[in-house]
Amino acid sequence: MTHQWKRAIASFLVLALIAVLCLGCAEETEEEAIITIGEITDLTGPGAPGALPFHYVIQDLARYYNEEGLIPGVRVEIATYNTMLDPARDIPGYQWVRERGAQVVIAVMHTTAEILKPYVEKDKIPLVVPVCTMDIVEPSGWLFCASCPPSYEINTLLKWISEERWDYGKGIPQIGFAGWSEPYSVEQERAMREYCQAHPDEFQWAGGFLTPWGTMTWGGEVEKLKDCDYISGFAYPTGSFIREFRSKGHTATFIGTSGQPVYRGFFVDMCGWEALDGMLTTSANLWWNEVSPMVELAEELLYEYRPGQAEEIIYAGSGYLAGYHSVYALFEVLRKAVEEVGAENFDGEAFYNAAIKFKTAGSMWEGYPEWSFGETERHFVKHVQIYQWNAEVGDLIRVSDWLPLVK
Repeated sequence: MTHQWKRAIASFLVLALIAVLCLGCAEETEEEAIITIGEITDLTGPGAPGALPFHYVIQDLARYYNEEGLIPGVRVEIATYNTMLDPARDIPGYQWVRERGAQVVIAVMHTTAEILKPYVEKDKIPLVVPVCTMDIVEPSGWLFCASCPPSYEINTLLKWISEERWDYGKGIPQIGFAGWSEPYSVEQERAMREYCQAHPDEFQWAGGFLTPWGTMTWGGEVEKLKDCDYISGFAYPTGSFIREFRSKGHTATFIGTSGQPVYRGFFVDMCGWEALDGMLTTSANLWWNEVSPMVELAEELLYEYRPGQAEEIIYAGSGYLAGYHSVYALFEVLRKAVEEVGAENFDGEAFYNAAIKFKTAGSMWEGYPEWSFGETERHFVKHVQIYQWNAEVGDLIRVSDWLPLVK
């Protein structure tokens, strides 16, 4: 009897061991596939005030999609490279994220995207950019812009001002531009100048002034634009220009594209609300004070994942919120690509094929028009709204409905 019991126990232990080993094999076969997204950004340089919130939202949405299992069989990882806004670091940054297995790359700064365009076209690696120029999206290829070119945004804003804002009983308004000589500002200045030339009954062009990268004093430009009714700029350098312009007692209304609300906190800290009051800027996303599923989930994740930073990130501006829209679209394209080819077969081409067919749909996009890429179209956004900076409430207030882009 004792011998039989020993034999039974031994058999049981062998079966148990086999079961454990089989379970281990099953767990290995069911292990999630890793899809790496490369992020090339500026975490510590002059572009950091706008880029950091976007960096946070990339991390947060990757975490959200992983925890909720929204792309079955896949775990998304982010490989981040800090260029410090040094163009010499863009190509090494691309090589670095590729060495870490990146199959899709996000270039947060549009200048990085322009430098990397020939490399991703050769390698057939999708490059997603939140801010773009016409040189990025034309001719169509492996770059996908999650917004739209600045020329379309500023044209739409100028048309709206002429139709809805300016009192032509006061004459034709003068308009000008001041900013750094970098691709986005160059395109925006050219678009404004050409719009004025094509519509002389709407605006008088006072001049566009593109200064060397890093300019922070604007005495000559302020003097040349002091009689303007409207002045535009782009991003970081606008703060120092507004401060100097207002210190001389000048009263023009400042206008800009969706790049300006990204720097809301920076501008307020540098200039104060009184100097910013009345500024008009475009936006392709709803603002923090508006109700929509997109805004609500972005705010929910922000407070859940970054409770100690949430108020500061919201105060900073639209960087996290605009980034949420861009990265959410990217992750949905990623999800559809995996659905089509399977996690084990995912690569850059699968993302490309899913992207050119992608359209906004579902409850998350409630309150937005339908947007899409296409076979030959590489900018996602097709409409913008206009927001006014209001000193009395200390916030941005929407003053238009969705407006189709003026090309």
